[in-house]
Amino acid sequence: QLPQLVAAALLVAGAAGALFQPGAARTAARSGWRARAAATPVCFETLAKTSGSHGAPSDAESAALVGAKPQPALQPREVVATMLHALHRSNWDRPLPYAGFATALRFLSPSHQYRSFERSKQYTPQSYARYLRQPHKAALLAWDEYRWDGDVTLIQGEAYQQTSVRAGPDSPWTSVRWLLKRVDRATAEAAASGKGEGTASTAGGASQWMVDAVFTDEPDGGEDAAAPGGLAPLSREEQRDLFREIDISNSGSISPAALVDVIASLGVPRAEAEGLARTTDSNSDGVIDFDEFAKLLNKVNQKWSTAGSFARMVTDGVRSTAANARSPRAVVDLVMRALRAGDDPYPLHGAEVAVQLCSPTNPAAQLTPATFATYLSEPHYAILTEWDHIEFDQEEEELQDHAGSTADTSVLVKRDGDDSFTYVNFILSRHSGRWLIDSLSIV
Repeated sequence: QLPQLVAAALLVAGAAGALFQPGAARTAARSGWRARAAATPVCFETLAKTSGSHGAPSDAESAALVGAKPQPALQPREVVATMLHALHRSNWDRPLPYAGFATALRFLSPSHQYRSFERSKQYTPQSYARYLRQPHKAALLAWDEYRWDGDVTLIQGEAYQQTSVRAGPDSPWTSVRWLLKRVDRATAEAAASGKGEGTASTAGGASQWMVDAVFTDEPDGGEDAAAPGGLAPLSREEQRDLFREIDISNSGSISPAALVDVIASLGVPRAEAEGLARTTDSNSDGVIDFDEFAKLLNKVNQKWSTAGSFARMVTDGVRSTAANARSPRAVVDLVMRALRAGDDPYPLHGAEVAVQLCSPTNPAAQLTPATFATYLSEPHYAILTEWDHIEFDQEEEELQDHAGSTADTSVLVKRDGDDSFTYVNFILSRHSGRWLIDSLSIV
Protein backbone atom coordinates (compact mmCIF):
# COMPACT_ATOMS: atom_id res chain seq x y z
CA GLN A 1 0.00 0.00 0.00
CA LEU A 2 2.82 2.42 0.79
CA PRO A 3 3.94 3.05 -2.81
CA GLN A 4 0.33 3.82 -3.79
CA LEU A 5 -0.08 6.25 -0.88
CA VAL A 6 3.22 7.95 -1.66
CA ALA A 7 2.25 8.30 -5.33
CA ALA A 8 -1.10 9.75 -4.33
CA ALA A 9 0.58 12.22 -1.99
CA LEU A 10 2.95 13.32 -4.75
CA LEU A 11 0.06 13.87 -7.15
CA VAL A 12 -1.83 15.95 -4.58
CA ALA A 13 1.28 17.89 -3.63
CA GLY A 14 2.04 18.63 -7.27
CA ALA A 15 -1.47 19.97 -7.84
CA ALA A 16 -1.31 22.05 -4.65
CA GLY A 17 2.09 23.45 -5.59
CA ALA A 18 0.71 24.72 -8.90
CA LEU A 19 -2.20 26.39 -7.11
CA PHE A 20 0.07 28.35 -4.77
CA GLN A 21 2.47 29.65 -7.44
CA PRO A 22 2.48 33.39 -8.22
CA GLY A 23 0.04 34.36 -10.98
CA ALA A 24 2.45 34.40 -13.93
CA ALA A 25 4.15 31.19 -12.87
CA ARG A 26 0.78 29.51 -12.27
CA THR A 27 -0.42 30.50 -15.74
CA ALA A 28 2.77 29.16 -17.27
CA ALA A 29 2.39 25.90 -15.35
CA ARG A 30 -1.19 25.48 -16.58
CA SER A 31 -0.13 26.22 -20.16
CA GLY A 32 2.67 23.68 -19.90
CA TRP A 33 0.25 21.06 -18.55
CA ARG A 34 -2.13 21.67 -21.43
CA ALA A 35 0.69 21.30 -23.91
CA ARG A 36 1.71 17.98 -22.42
CA ALA A 37 -1.91 16.74 -22.26
CA ALA A 38 -2.49 17.64 -25.89
CA ALA A 39 0.52 15.66 -27.09
CA THR A 40 0.23 12.01 -27.97
CA PRO A 41 2.26 9.91 -25.48
CA VAL A 42 5.32 8.87 -27.45
CA CYS A 43 5.20 5.31 -26.13
CA PHE A 44 1.67 4.66 -27.44
CA GLU A 45 2.42 6.36 -30.75
CA THR A 46 5.40 4.03 -31.13
CA LEU A 47 3.37 0.95 -30.19
CA ALA A 48 0.72 1.92 -32.73
CA LYS A 49 3.31 2.00 -35.50
CA THR A 50 5.23 -1.14 -34.48
CA SER A 51 4.35 -4.55 -35.87
CA GLY A 52 4.92 -7.82 -34.07
CA SER A 53 3.81 -8.66 -30.55
CA HIS A 54 3.97 -6.38 -27.53
CA GLY A 55 4.47 -7.49 -23.95
CA ALA A 56 3.26 -6.23 -20.59
CA PRO A 57 3.40 -2.46 -20.01
CA SER A 58 6.76 -0.93 -19.18
CA ASP A 59 7.13 1.61 -16.38
CA ALA A 60 7.16 4.43 -18.93
CA GLU A 61 4.00 3.16 -20.60
CA SER A 62 2.25 2.81 -17.24
CA ALA A 63 3.29 6.33 -16.23
CA ALA A 64 1.83 7.71 -19.46
CA LEU A 65 -1.62 6.45 -18.45
CA VAL A 66 -1.95 8.89 -15.53
CA GLY A 67 -3.09 11.82 -17.68
CA ALA A 68 -4.26 9.90 -20.74
CA LYS A 69 -7.60 10.99 -22.17
CA PRO A 70 -9.30 11.15 -25.59
CA GLN A 71 -7.99 13.88 -27.87
CA PRO A 72 -8.58 14.80 -31.53
CA ALA A 73 -4.94 14.03 -32.33
CA LEU A 74 -5.09 10.41 -31.14
CA GLN A 75 -5.45 7.79 -33.86
CA PRO A 76 -7.51 4.56 -33.45
CA ARG A 77 -4.49 2.36 -32.76
CA GLU A 78 -3.21 4.74 -30.08
CA VAL A 79 -6.61 4.60 -28.38
CA VAL A 80 -6.61 0.78 -28.49
CA ALA A 81 -3.05 0.61 -27.13
CA THR A 82 -4.00 2.97 -24.30
CA MET A 83 -7.05 0.86 -23.44
CA LEU A 84 -5.10 -2.39 -23.42
CA HIS A 85 -2.36 -1.01 -21.20
CA ALA A 86 -4.87 0.55 -18.82
CA LEU A 87 -6.65 -2.80 -18.44
CA HIS A 88 -3.47 -4.78 -17.81
CA ARG A 89 -3.48 -6.10 -14.24
CA SER A 90 -0.26 -4.23 -13.42
CA ASN A 91 -2.13 -0.95 -13.91
CA TRP A 92 -5.44 -1.73 -12.23
CA ASP A 93 -4.38 -0.04 -8.99
CA ARG A 94 -1.38 2.03 -10.05
CA PRO A 95 -0.84 4.72 -8.86
CA LEU A 96 -4.23 4.67 -7.10
CA PRO A 97 -6.91 1.98 -6.61
CA TYR A 98 -8.88 1.42 -9.84
CA ALA A 99 -6.63 3.87 -11.71
CA GLY A 100 -6.38 1.68 -14.80
CA PHE A 101 -10.15 1.29 -15.03
CA ALA A 102 -10.54 5.06 -14.62
CA THR A 103 -8.25 5.64 -17.60
CA ALA A 104 -10.02 3.08 -19.78
CA LEU A 105 -13.41 4.50 -18.82
CA ARG A 106 -12.44 7.88 -20.24
CA PHE A 107 -12.05 6.32 -23.69
CA LEU A 108 -15.53 4.70 -23.89
CA SER A 109 -17.97 6.33 -26.30
CA PRO A 110 -21.37 7.58 -25.08
CA SER A 111 -23.06 4.64 -26.84
CA HIS A 112 -20.78 1.93 -25.42
CA GLN A 113 -22.73 -0.91 -23.87
CA TYR A 114 -21.27 -0.30 -20.39
CA ARG A 115 -23.18 2.95 -20.12
CA SER A 116 -26.41 0.95 -20.40
CA PHE A 117 -25.32 -1.39 -17.60
CA GLU A 118 -24.81 1.31 -15.00
CA ARG A 119 -28.31 1.93 -13.65
CA SER A 120 -27.43 5.02 -11.62
CA LYS A 121 -25.68 6.74 -14.55
CA GLN A 122 -22.80 7.35 -12.14
CA TYR A 123 -19.99 5.99 -14.28
CA THR A 124 -17.27 4.96 -11.85
CA PRO A 125 -14.08 2.90 -12.24
CA GLN A 126 -15.49 0.44 -9.71
CA SER A 127 -18.66 -0.24 -11.70
CA TYR A 128 -16.66 -0.52 -14.94
CA ALA A 129 -14.41 -3.07 -13.25
CA ARG A 130 -17.53 -5.08 -12.31
CA TYR A 131 -18.73 -4.88 -15.90
CA LEU A 132 -15.43 -6.34 -17.12
CA ARG A 133 -15.70 -9.35 -14.79
CA GLN A 134 -18.05 -11.08 -17.21
CA PRO A 135 -16.42 -14.36 -18.30
CA HIS A 136 -16.35 -13.55 -22.01
CA LYS A 137 -14.36 -10.37 -21.28
CA ALA A 138 -11.64 -12.21 -19.32
CA ALA A 139 -9.12 -11.93 -22.16
CA LEU A 140 -9.07 -8.14 -21.82
CA LEU A 141 -7.94 -8.41 -18.19
CA ALA A 142 -5.65 -11.46 -18.42
CA TRP A 143 -3.39 -10.50 -21.33
CA ASP A 144 0.39 -10.35 -21.09
CA GLU A 145 1.03 -10.09 -24.82
CA TYR A 146 -0.86 -8.56 -27.73
CA ARG A 147 -0.35 -7.98 -31.43
CA TRP A 148 -1.93 -6.02 -34.27
CA ASP A 149 -3.72 -8.22 -36.82
CA GLY A 150 -3.97 -6.13 -39.96
CA ASP A 151 -4.35 -2.41 -40.44
CA VAL A 152 -7.08 -0.08 -39.25
CA THR A 153 -10.16 -0.21 -41.49
CA LEU A 154 -12.36 2.88 -41.88
CA ILE A 155 -16.00 2.19 -42.77
CA GLN A 156 -18.54 5.00 -42.93
CA GLY A 157 -17.15 6.97 -39.99
CA GLU A 158 -16.19 3.90 -37.95
CA ALA A 159 -12.75 2.41 -37.39
CA TYR A 160 -12.09 -1.32 -36.94
CA GLN A 161 -8.86 -2.75 -35.56
CA GLN A 162 -8.25 -6.48 -35.17
CA THR A 163 -5.91 -7.57 -32.37
CA SER A 164 -4.99 -10.82 -30.65
CA VAL A 165 -4.13 -11.22 -26.98
CA ARG A 166 -2.85 -14.06 -24.81
CA ALA A 167 -2.02 -14.60 -21.16
CA GLY A 168 1.46 -16.02 -21.73
CA PRO A 169 3.85 -17.54 -24.28
CA ASP A 170 2.23 -20.98 -23.94
CA SER A 171 -1.37 -19.71 -23.99
CA PRO A 172 -3.57 -19.63 -27.10
CA TRP A 173 -4.25 -16.33 -28.83
CA THR A 174 -7.70 -14.80 -28.42
CA SER A 175 -9.04 -12.60 -31.19
CA VAL A 176 -10.25 -9.17 -30.06
CA ARG A 177 -11.75 -6.70 -32.52
CA TRP A 178 -12.19 -3.05 -31.63
CA LEU A 179 -14.83 -0.72 -33.04
CA LEU A 180 -14.21 3.01 -32.61
CA LYS A 181 -16.25 6.08 -33.51
CA ARG A 182 -15.45 9.76 -33.69
CA VAL A 183 -17.40 11.58 -30.98
CA ASP A 184 -17.87 15.29 -30.41
CA ARG A 185 -15.84 16.27 -27.34
CA ALA A 186 -18.66 18.18 -25.64
CA THR A 187 -21.03 15.27 -26.22
CA ALA A 188 -18.53 12.81 -24.76
CA GLU A 189 -18.02 14.94 -21.65
CA ALA A 190 -21.78 15.27 -21.10
CA ALA A 191 -22.27 11.50 -21.40
CA ALA A 192 -19.38 10.78 -19.03
CA SER A 193 -20.97 12.99 -16.39
CA GLY A 194 -24.33 11.24 -16.79
CA LYS A 195 -25.99 14.39 -18.18
CA GLY A 196 -26.53 13.12 -21.70
CA GLU A 197 -26.28 10.03 -23.86
CA GLY A 198 -24.62 11.56 -26.90
CA THR A 199 -24.07 10.36 -30.42
CA ALA A 200 -21.19 9.97 -32.79
CA SER A 201 -20.03 13.16 -34.42
CA THR A 202 -21.25 13.85 -37.92
CA ALA A 203 -19.95 17.39 -38.16
CA GLY A 204 -16.48 18.66 -38.88
CA GLY A 205 -15.91 20.12 -35.42
CA ALA A 206 -13.59 18.93 -32.67
CA SER A 207 -14.10 15.20 -32.31
CA GLN A 208 -12.05 12.28 -31.04
CA TRP A 209 -11.82 8.54 -31.52
CA MET A 210 -13.51 6.58 -28.72
CA VAL A 211 -14.15 2.85 -28.20
CA ASP A 212 -17.75 1.94 -29.09
CA ALA A 213 -17.61 -1.87 -28.88
CA VAL A 214 -15.20 -4.76 -28.37
CA PHE A 215 -15.77 -8.14 -30.02
CA THR A 216 -14.08 -11.26 -28.64
CA ASP A 217 -14.04 -14.88 -29.80
CA GLU A 218 -17.19 -15.43 -27.76
CA PRO A 219 -20.64 -14.67 -29.22
CA ASP A 220 -23.30 -12.68 -27.39
CA GLY A 221 -23.56 -13.92 -23.82
CA GLY A 222 -26.22 -12.24 -21.73
CA GLU A 223 -24.47 -8.89 -21.57
CA ASP A 224 -27.48 -6.81 -22.67
CA ALA A 225 -28.65 -4.46 -19.94
CA ALA A 226 -29.73 -0.88 -19.48
CA ALA A 227 -31.04 1.77 -17.15
CA PRO A 228 -34.43 1.39 -15.54
CA GLY A 229 -37.55 2.88 -17.07
CA GLY A 230 -41.11 2.05 -18.04
CA LEU A 231 -40.83 -0.68 -20.66
CA ALA A 232 -42.93 -3.31 -22.34
CA PRO A 233 -41.56 -6.83 -21.65
CA LEU A 234 -39.40 -8.51 -24.25
CA SER A 235 -41.13 -10.72 -26.75
CA ARG A 236 -41.23 -14.46 -26.14
CA GLU A 237 -38.62 -14.93 -28.86
CA GLU A 238 -36.26 -12.35 -27.33
CA GLN A 239 -36.65 -13.94 -23.90
CA ARG A 240 -35.90 -17.39 -25.30
CA ASP A 241 -32.82 -16.02 -27.04
CA LEU A 242 -31.47 -14.74 -23.71
CA PHE A 243 -32.36 -18.00 -21.96
CA ARG A 244 -30.38 -20.03 -24.50
CA GLU A 245 -27.36 -17.79 -24.05
CA ILE A 246 -27.31 -18.66 -20.35
CA ASP A 247 -28.18 -22.33 -20.95
CA ILE A 248 -24.79 -23.06 -22.51
CA SER A 249 -25.27 -26.84 -22.13
CA ASN A 250 -28.57 -26.74 -24.10
CA SER A 251 -30.25 -28.73 -21.32
CA GLY A 252 -33.45 -26.71 -21.37
CA SER A 253 -32.82 -25.31 -17.87
CA ILE A 254 -30.28 -23.17 -16.07
CA SER A 255 -28.89 -23.59 -12.59
CA PRO A 256 -29.54 -20.97 -9.90
CA ALA A 257 -25.76 -20.49 -9.71
CA ALA A 258 -25.61 -19.60 -13.42
CA LEU A 259 -28.39 -17.05 -12.99
CA VAL A 260 -26.64 -15.60 -9.93
CA ASP A 261 -23.49 -15.06 -12.01
CA VAL A 262 -25.49 -13.23 -14.69
CA ILE A 263 -27.32 -11.02 -12.21
CA ALA A 264 -24.18 -10.24 -10.21
CA SER A 265 -22.29 -9.37 -13.42
CA LEU A 266 -24.68 -6.44 -13.82
CA GLY A 267 -23.55 -4.91 -10.54
CA VAL A 268 -26.26 -6.40 -8.29
CA PRO A 269 -24.84 -7.40 -4.87
CA ARG A 270 -24.27 -11.14 -4.80
CA ALA A 271 -26.49 -11.68 -1.76
CA GLU A 272 -29.39 -10.02 -3.60
CA ALA A 273 -28.62 -12.03 -6.73
CA GLU A 274 -28.76 -15.29 -4.77
CA GLY A 275 -32.08 -14.33 -3.23
CA LEU A 276 -33.52 -13.47 -6.63
CA ALA A 277 -32.35 -16.79 -8.09
CA ARG A 278 -34.04 -18.68 -5.25
CA THR A 279 -37.37 -16.94 -5.76
CA THR A 280 -37.15 -17.39 -9.54
CA ASP A 281 -37.02 -21.17 -8.99
CA SER A 282 -40.69 -21.06 -8.02
CA ASN A 283 -41.20 -24.84 -7.76
CA SER A 284 -37.93 -25.35 -5.82
CA ASP A 285 -36.76 -28.18 -8.06
CA GLY A 286 -33.19 -26.88 -8.14
CA VAL A 287 -33.23 -25.60 -11.74
CA ILE A 288 -34.81 -22.67 -13.57
CA ASP A 289 -36.79 -23.50 -16.69
CA PHE A 290 -37.71 -21.11 -19.45
CA ASP A 291 -41.16 -20.25 -18.08
CA GLU A 292 -39.67 -19.28 -14.71
CA PHE A 293 -37.03 -17.18 -16.45
CA ALA A 294 -39.67 -15.48 -18.62
CA LYS A 295 -41.73 -14.61 -15.54
CA LEU A 296 -38.66 -12.88 -14.10
CA LEU A 297 -38.15 -10.81 -17.26
CA ASN A 298 -41.85 -9.90 -17.32
CA LYS A 299 -41.39 -8.02 -14.03
CA VAL A 300 -39.95 -5.13 -16.03
CA ASN A 301 -42.34 -2.61 -14.46
CA GLN A 302 -42.04 -3.89 -10.89
CA LYS A 303 -40.40 -0.95 -9.13
CA TRP A 304 -38.20 -0.93 -6.05
CA SER A 305 -37.21 -4.58 -6.35
CA THR A 306 -34.15 -6.49 -7.47
CA ALA A 307 -36.29 -8.50 -9.90
CA GLY A 308 -37.67 -5.35 -11.52
CA SER A 309 -34.25 -3.72 -11.78
CA PHE A 310 -32.75 -6.81 -13.40
CA ALA A 311 -35.64 -7.16 -15.86
CA ARG A 312 -35.46 -3.48 -16.84
CA MET A 313 -31.69 -3.56 -17.36
CA VAL A 314 -31.90 -6.59 -19.62
CA THR A 315 -34.97 -5.41 -21.54
CA ASP A 316 -33.76 -1.90 -22.26
CA GLY A 317 -30.31 -3.13 -23.22
CA VAL A 318 -31.60 -5.66 -25.73
CA ARG A 319 -33.62 -2.99 -27.47
CA SER A 320 -31.01 -0.26 -27.42
CA THR A 321 -28.43 -2.66 -28.84
CA ALA A 322 -30.78 -3.79 -31.59
CA ALA A 323 -31.66 -0.20 -32.47
CA ASN A 324 -28.02 0.82 -32.86
CA ALA A 325 -26.94 -2.22 -34.88
CA ARG A 326 -27.00 -2.62 -38.64
CA SER A 327 -29.63 -5.05 -39.86
CA PRO A 328 -28.45 -8.25 -41.62
CA ARG A 329 -29.50 -6.74 -44.96
CA ALA A 330 -27.55 -3.54 -44.26
CA VAL A 331 -24.42 -5.58 -43.45
CA VAL A 332 -24.74 -7.61 -46.66
CA ASP A 333 -25.39 -4.48 -48.72
CA LEU A 334 -22.33 -2.74 -47.23
CA VAL A 335 -20.07 -5.73 -47.97
CA MET A 336 -21.36 -6.26 -51.50
CA ARG A 337 -20.89 -2.60 -52.44
CA ALA A 338 -17.43 -2.47 -50.85
CA LEU A 339 -16.37 -5.58 -52.78
CA ARG A 340 -17.68 -4.05 -56.02
CA ALA A 341 -15.78 -0.80 -55.35
CA GLY A 342 -12.63 -2.87 -54.83
CA ASP A 343 -9.67 -0.55 -54.33
CA ASP A 344 -11.73 2.61 -53.90
CA PRO A 345 -10.90 4.70 -51.86
CA TYR A 346 -7.60 2.85 -51.31
CA PRO A 347 -6.06 -0.53 -52.24
CA LEU A 348 -7.78 -3.60 -50.77
CA HIS A 349 -10.52 -1.51 -49.12
CA GLY A 350 -13.27 -3.88 -50.28
CA ALA A 351 -11.45 -6.92 -48.93
CA GLU A 352 -10.81 -5.11 -45.62
CA VAL A 353 -14.50 -4.30 -45.18
CA ALA A 354 -15.46 -7.92 -45.88
CA VAL A 355 -12.90 -9.31 -43.43
CA GLN A 356 -13.90 -6.88 -40.67
CA LEU A 357 -17.56 -7.86 -40.99
CA CYS A 358 -16.87 -11.60 -40.74
CA SER A 359 -17.92 -13.19 -37.46
CA PRO A 360 -15.33 -14.70 -35.08
CA THR A 361 -16.52 -18.18 -36.16
CA ASN A 362 -15.82 -17.41 -39.84
CA PRO A 363 -12.27 -18.53 -40.78
CA ALA A 364 -12.05 -15.56 -43.16
CA ALA A 365 -11.97 -13.24 -40.12
CA GLN A 366 -8.36 -14.35 -39.56
CA LEU A 367 -7.24 -13.59 -43.13
CA THR A 368 -5.37 -10.49 -44.19
CA PRO A 369 -7.15 -8.35 -46.81
CA ALA A 370 -4.45 -9.31 -49.32
CA THR A 371 -5.08 -13.03 -48.78
CA PHE A 372 -8.84 -12.53 -48.90
CA ALA A 373 -8.43 -10.69 -52.20
CA THR A 374 -6.74 -13.72 -53.76
CA TYR A 375 -9.91 -15.75 -53.19
CA LEU A 376 -11.93 -13.04 -54.89
CA SER A 377 -9.82 -13.47 -58.02
CA GLU A 378 -11.03 -17.07 -58.44
CA PRO A 379 -13.74 -17.50 -61.12
CA HIS A 380 -16.30 -18.83 -58.64
CA TYR A 381 -16.10 -15.64 -56.53
CA ALA A 382 -15.49 -13.14 -59.35
CA ILE A 383 -19.17 -12.14 -59.49
CA LEU A 384 -18.77 -10.54 -56.03
CA THR A 385 -16.45 -7.89 -57.48
CA GLU A 386 -17.83 -7.66 -61.03
CA TRP A 387 -21.61 -7.33 -60.62
CA ASP A 388 -23.47 -4.39 -62.16
CA HIS A 389 -26.98 -5.04 -60.83
CA ILE A 390 -28.09 -6.15 -57.36
CA GLU A 391 -31.50 -7.03 -55.97
CA PHE A 392 -32.63 -8.05 -52.48
CA ASP A 393 -35.63 -10.22 -51.74
CA GLN A 394 -38.50 -7.71 -51.69
CA GLU A 395 -40.87 -9.92 -49.71
CA GLU A 396 -38.70 -10.41 -46.63
CA GLU A 397 -35.59 -8.53 -45.55
CA GLU A 398 -34.03 -11.53 -43.86
CA LEU A 399 -35.15 -14.87 -42.52
CA GLN A 400 -34.17 -15.10 -38.83
CA ASP A 401 -34.32 -18.18 -36.65
CA HIS A 402 -36.84 -18.41 -33.82
CA ALA A 403 -34.31 -17.07 -31.32
CA GLY A 404 -33.28 -14.12 -33.49
CA SER A 405 -29.58 -14.95 -33.14
CA THR A 406 -28.90 -16.01 -36.75
CA ALA A 407 -30.15 -14.66 -40.06
CA ASP A 408 -30.32 -15.88 -43.66
CA THR A 409 -30.13 -13.08 -46.27
CA SER A 410 -29.85 -13.45 -50.03
CA VAL A 411 -29.11 -11.16 -52.97
CA LEU A 412 -29.34 -11.55 -56.74
CA VAL A 413 -26.49 -10.06 -58.78
CA LYS A 414 -25.49 -10.03 -62.45
CA ARG A 415 -23.10 -8.37 -64.89
CA ASP A 416 -24.39 -6.29 -67.77
CA GLY A 417 -23.73 -9.09 -70.25
CA ASP A 418 -25.14 -11.97 -68.18
CA ASP A 419 -28.36 -13.73 -69.23
CA SER A 420 -29.44 -14.46 -65.67
CA PHE A 421 -28.85 -13.46 -62.07
CA THR A 422 -26.45 -15.21 -59.70
CA TYR A 423 -27.84 -16.11 -56.28
CA VAL A 424 -25.62 -15.20 -53.28
CA ASN A 425 -26.73 -16.39 -49.85
CA PHE A 426 -25.33 -15.05 -46.56
CA ILE A 427 -25.61 -16.61 -43.10
CA LEU A 428 -25.11 -14.12 -40.27
CA SER A 429 -25.07 -14.27 -36.47
CA ARG A 430 -25.15 -11.66 -33.72
CA HIS A 431 -22.03 -10.85 -31.70
CA SER A 432 -22.07 -8.10 -29.07
CA GLY A 433 -25.39 -7.01 -30.53
CA ARG A 434 -24.06 -6.65 -34.09
CA TRP A 435 -24.71 -8.79 -37.14
CA LEU A 436 -21.59 -10.37 -38.64
CA ILE A 437 -21.19 -12.84 -41.51
CA ASP A 438 -20.66 -16.55 -40.79
CA SER A 439 -20.58 -17.79 -44.38
CA LEU A 440 -21.75 -17.22 -47.93
CA SER A 441 -22.63 -19.49 -50.85
CA ILE A 442 -22.96 -18.70 -54.54
CA VAL A 443 -25.37 -20.46 -56.93
